[in-house]
Amino acid sequence: MKVLTIFAHPNPKSFNRAVLDTVTGELRKKNAEVRVKDLYAMNFNPILSGSDFEQLLAGKVPEDIAAEQADVTWADVLIFIYPIWWIGQPAILKGWLDRVFCHGFAYKTTDEGVVGLLKGKKALLITTSGSDEAAWKQIGVMEAIKTVMVTGTLNFSGITDVTYKNLYGVPYVSDAQRKGMLEEVKKIISDL
Repeated sequence: MKVLTIFAHPNPKSFNRAVLDTVTGELRKKNAEVRVKDLYAMNFNPILSGSDFEQLLAGKVPEDIAAEQADVTWADVLIFIYPIWWIGQPAILKGWLDRVFCHGFAYKTTDEGVVGLLKGKKALLITTSGSDEAAWKQIGVMEAIKTVMVTGTLNFSGITDVTYKNLYGVPYVSDAQRKGMLEEVKKIISDL
């Protein structure tokens, strides 16, 4: 199994980093081939510029985008690890998606409509939030996030086998509860 993990958190001591380390460790136990894209450590440029857009429309892929697309193509499984900020992903991840999951790579348009080009891949989303699960369910936040990331991005791109897990209340729970969350993450990876 070839796994590409896209990680988007700026703090190398964050709980998100603990999630990344847990995921990577469990994947290696499974003898998976693992590549990690730490977007902040890479100083990834999230801005889809006018130049990028013109090149893509002309059929030329900018070098940094081509490198990311090569890793996505290589992978059987894409794992996204990030915090929920303002009911969405960090801007650096949104920019990565804007630039990498572009027309002609992640999807194309035909006379019959849009066709996702990343069929056959699996995806796993592991997000963290400071919010309480019951409160978010009551106001529909999780459904909104699923609509944007699962349906609107991954399913749109042809990835239909998607598992999503949010870890709630991370800054407000005990260390024991956070350790329990990491055990949940291990189980998810063992079932992958």
